[in-house]
Amino acid sequence: MCVKTADPIDTPETSTCTNRTDFSEIINDWLQRLVSAQRGHYTMSERLYNKSAYTGIALIISTVIVTALVLADAKDWFKWSLVALSVISAVLSGIVSFSRFSERAEQHRATASHYGKLRRKMEYLKAKSTVLKEEDIQERLKVLRIEWEYVSGNAPLTDISASPGASCCGAR
Repeated sequence: MCVKTADPIDTPETSTCTNRTDFSEIINDWLQRLVSAQRGHYTMSERLYNKSAYTGIALIISTVIVTALVLADAKDWFKWSLVALSVISAVLSGIVSFSRFSERAEQHRATASHYGKLRRKMEYLKAKSTVLKEEDIQERLKVLRIEWEYVSGNAPLTDISASPGASCCGAR
């Protein structure tokens, strides 16, 4: 069993692991966290792409209607409907411009891809852990932890709800 220290990041350097089972526990824990992080970022990417599509379509439709009807001789309620639609178009334009849904979606997709790469490396390490020396396992875990910290440090924030069952998406 690994003896854990007060360090919040459980790594081979901060845990006293005495056998291959201990490394197996770390590998399984990290693998689960990588899966959760990858799923969370793909979920956020899909949500943001959908928001981008919906707001973009609504903006196009409202702008086309306002543009087409601006030449019409509007009176009474029709005139006020046209004014309201113009305001909605302006608000949607601001939302599309400042929310940058597509850009943020792409950042989440790229981050999910990086987590997928780390997950595959971890799966490979798990498969080879029975034939590798403990020092080699520890060194590979150290390299993976460093890569993971880099990916996490550059990752956009995700909603907790984007990754069911996960409280965070970083290495522990």
